[in-house]
Amino acid sequence: MPLQISGEHRRAFTVIRIVGEVDKTAESRLREKIDEALASASPRLLFDLSSMNFIDSCGLRLLVQASSRAHRCGGTCALCCPKPSTRRLMRLTGLDAAFDVYPTLGDALAEARPESPATARLP
Repeated sequence: MPLQISGEHRRAFTVIRIVGEVDKTAESRLREKIDEALASASPRLLFDLSSMNFIDSCGLRLLVQASSRAHRCGGTCALCCPKPSTRRLMRLTGLDAAFDVYPTLGDALAEARPESPATARLP
């Protein structure tokens, strides 16, 4: 499935929806979308992973960098709707502790507090 990346503002967040596979070939496209979202004064990023089928180490690195950059600017970064394979990869790499992770987009929008520290919420 070809990669599709979209961004929209919902509540106080920029929701970045990833559809398809995130690998080395998709790195520049995802980085551009992240850069756009981080251009705001206090970026609050929320990655919707519900339609992401695969992510490699390059993609994981981009998510970690996005989170670091957002926090340095006084913002936040959270993930929602990861598939079981993505949840497993995050647990194996220890990244589940680095992000707020929500089971649904609605949960993320309802519960995410931009000022809260990262606490994993994997089902």
